[in-house]
Amino acid sequence: MYNKMSFGENLINLRRQKGWSQDDLANNLNISRQAISKWETDISKPDVDNLERISKIFSVTIDNLLDNDLPNDKAVALDVKKKEKKEKTITIVKLMIIAVIILYAISVIYKFASLLVIVNGVQKYANLNNYHYVITTYDENGLVEKEECWFKDGVSKTVNEKFQKNEILENFCTFIDFNKREGYVEDNLMNTKVDINFESYIITHNGYENGKQLYSKFPIEIRAGNIKNTLLEIVFDEVNIDMTENIFNIKTKDNNIFLDDKTLIPVSSFSVKEGKPQILNIFYFVELNTVQSI
Repeated sequence: MYNKMSFGENLINLRRQKGWSQDDLANNLNISRQAISKWETDISKPDVDNLERISKIFSVTIDNLLDNDLPNDKAVALDVKKKEKKEKTITIVKLMIIAVIILYAISVIYKFASLLVIVNGVQKYANLNNYHYVITTYDENGLVEKEECWFKDGVSKTVNEKFQKNEILENFCTFIDFNKREGYVEDNLMNTKVDINFESYIITHNGYENGKQLYSKFPIEIRAGNIKNTLLEIVFDEVNIDMTENIFNIKTKDNNIFLDDKTLIPVSSFSVKEGKPQILNIFYFVELNTVQSI
């Protein structure tokens, strides 16, 4: 059995063990020597903040500093424990926030990297000399549009058809010889043919002479000219990129695009057409280096 010492007695012993005077301790706590004197004579006791500082200076617990038989000291200790618990909770919350930020950053970096790989891979289709493609568009009533194009060595032929309830409304054939700088548009339903103003056509169809027509039909989200907008959507978590069954799937706010993971050529997409409620489903069929003549 031994007698418990008061807080003042504990403080005197700890101070003397360190070889400090009351002035030394007061300087370390940034308080007056008179305050130290009152504590050591148990006239008054330090507040919670000073108790924490004293416990750190002397490497002891607050419970060891206090005479636990005194009700007031118990209350002080309880306040300290509450404060410590609050600080631990705040630390945990901060760590959780940091973890969420790190996970979000990893997600954004992954999407950035994936998008750059796709855009750079698709870019090679902006300059081709031989291809054939068919793009068909459907809404809830069936086939809406069909575009078929053949391109070989600076000569292209494109057939555009429009449908309503699967009945054909328009059928135009556009033939362009970029080498001879001439072309025409033929209405296959009306049996009429009109020569094209080549200079005006080439202004509005920049790059088509180099086979860019196919590339221009790809979804805008994967074309280099729109990458800044798509990257911005990634930052705001409006884009998701994943791969399943050898297909890249890019989901944006208004579009859902599926690409072949090897060729990066679009397979299909569906989107809500701007200003209209119906869903548009678009399917792509592309062949490279298969056109013999036009």
